[in-house]
Amino acid sequence: MRIVTYLPALDGHGGVELTMFETLRELSSRGHRICLFHERPGNLADEFRSFCESIHQGPSPLYSDTPTRDAPRIAMRAIAASRRRPDVVLVNNFSELVWAAGIKALTRAPIVCYLHEFKPVKRSSLRLLGGRVDRFVLSSEFIRGAWSNHGLDGARAEVVHPGISQSLYTSGTDSDRAGIRRELGLPAEAYVVLYIGRLIPEKGVDVLVEAWRSLALPPESARLLIVGLPPVTDSYIDGLRAMSPPGCEWLPMVRNVVPMLQASDVLTLPSRCDEGFGRVIVEAMATGRPAVASAAGGIPEILRGEFEGLLFTRGDSAALAERLLALRDWRMSDPALAAHCANHVAQNFSLGAATDQLAGILASVAG
Repeated sequence: MRIVTYLPALDGHGGVELTMFETLRELSSRGHRICLFHERPGNLADEFRSFCESIHQGPSPLYSDTPTRDAPRIAMRAIAASRRRPDVVLVNNFSELVWAAGIKALTRAPIVCYLHEFKPVKRSSLRLLGGRVDRFVLSSEFIRGAWSNHGLDGARAEVVHPGISQSLYTSGTDSDRAGIRRELGLPAEAYVVLYIGRLIPEKGVDVLVEAWRSLALPPESARLLIVGLPPVTDSYIDGLRAMSPPGCEWLPMVRNVVPMLQASDVLTLPSRCDEGFGRVIVEAMATGRPAVASAAGGIPEILRGEFEGLLFTRGDSAALAERLLALRDWRMSDPALAAHCANHVAQNFSLGAATDQLAGILASVAG
């Protein structure tokens, strides 16, 4: 099956981008041919070239929030994509459907639209472009509910939780953990809490800093790592750094998060916003690290069952502090927790199972 798809950039800086990179690579490994259109290069460009049948860079974005006005601009790119003779068109954002609809008009190739987040569109656009889509895929039940409430046809929608390859997210040995901590200048036996992600108000980083401040743990025995510093200064971040207590360390974003996870004891995601899913939680749990997160968006679909107690009400720094403190000695008090976390991911969020589900959807519409 030849799959024509689009990504704005060939990088893995976000959960959605990394999910699609790994999913497309897995589809390629199963014999499907990937024709990728994009606008900007990125840190995964070489990896994309290693498995895509073809890659095409264009001078302007293929997405559109104003379909009528942008149709002429996108038409030539749709013609170029139609020459690849796709069996199916896969897009990851509603605003890319002008391009996909153009390809379908020229080739009759069906469209699968994988929506990872909810961004409201005009209901007229939902009727016009959504009607061209053969199947919608949603990253969580929360996202399906949000789009359905907005008018999306639920009969053509299916949830596929993103998955990861656990062979890439290993727990590491005690020696690995000690070595990474030495490289980071962390005390060998300290309690290390980790945040990885964008440093914006919606992610609740200020809630985390306040929670850590309230714990007043001595830096020689406890550290908070906040990973995600951008290359430019930011007033929000500068203000948080100024108020952060001893033991709170701010680090630049990294491409490979596994060493950071292996150096830590607990991950936290204190989002104020409705997360579409929460991939970093799955990554942490795959390495055997518990995750404390706000009960926002699709996150409770990950932290369910025995892990429900790790959720807290968004914005509640006191509740976050309480859960972080309760996990301080989990390696001694509950050593089986690491295996439970990893097994939870293996059973519910594997890349293989997620790709099986997506591939089945693509095949069903392609005929």
